[in-house]
Amino acid sequence: MIKLHPFTAICFTSLLFFMTLIYNHPFYIVSIFIFTFIYTVLIGSIGQVKNTIKYGFFTALLIIIINPLISQSGRTIIYKSPKIPILGKIKITAESLAFGGNMALKLFCILLIFLLYETITDRDETFSFIARYAGKTALIFSMTVNIIHRLRLEIVRVKDVMVLRGVDFNEKNLFFKRVRVYYPILKVILLSSLEGSLNRAEALYSRGYGRGRRTFYFPIKMKAIDYLFLAASTILTALVCYGLFWDMGYYDFYPILREFNKDELVHLCYIDLVLLVLLLSAWGCRKWRFSEYKI
Repeated sequence: MIKLHPFTAICFTSLLFFMTLIYNHPFYIVSIFIFTFIYTVLIGSIGQVKNTIKYGFFTALLIIIINPLISQSGRTIIYKSPKIPILGKIKITAESLAFGGNMALKLFCILLIFLLYETITDRDETFSFIARYAGKTALIFSMTVNIIHRLRLEIVRVKDVMVLRGVDFNEKNLFFKRVRVYYPILKVILLSSLEGSLNRAEALYSRGYGRGRRTFYFPIKMKAIDYLFLAASTILTALVCYGLFWDMGYYDFYPILREFNKDELVHLCYIDLVLLVLLLSAWGCRKWRFSEYKI
């Protein structure tokens, strides 16, 4: 499995995310979707991709259904209902359907980009990289995530002890009785959190936190594949800036679907060429044996 340097992964996925937000041309969005889908399947797991698409399917379906019902714009009428009380006549246009489908595809692209970032990076390396330049922020984030897990375990432990003492948590008579039952748990959790904060403060103090530069267990080095992705990100950034300057990548769905511009398709071909090189690199790394020693 290919693991990129955290800086490389952040730059590349942020660029893909930015392209997904600024572009609304269907061909551009389809290209980003195809790339993120195939690349994640090549270096990750098809099961993760299926779960991600399943997670966003119902939201995307709601976008496709609700947008034509709310937006009455567009000249190409597909269906026009008889007069409905209060709502009046509802018309469904091809433009509103196309716009809703494009927004749903954008949603899938964003979900796959987050999955792609998780697949191409190591969590420990990402945390270590962020801690080098934002140590306090990384520490607060780590402690916040850790305390949520610790509180959940503490609540389960205290609840089990109270059940052994005869406390009934399934009280259904009055609201105040249930509050009175759960109140001791909140009091114990509050005291436990205060004690835990003192223990963590003593642990940080004993390790000399804040007295000097942070030390690290292992260095995070750039590999050949990282330089390839950084070069591709630089080229894509130049193409995106060029497209923004010449108003490429935008599409007017209303009042009527317009024809595609040839200049936009040529600009898209250059973007797809860069993405194709990255796909071939991912395919090659998966095919070659011991590829982690070659790239």
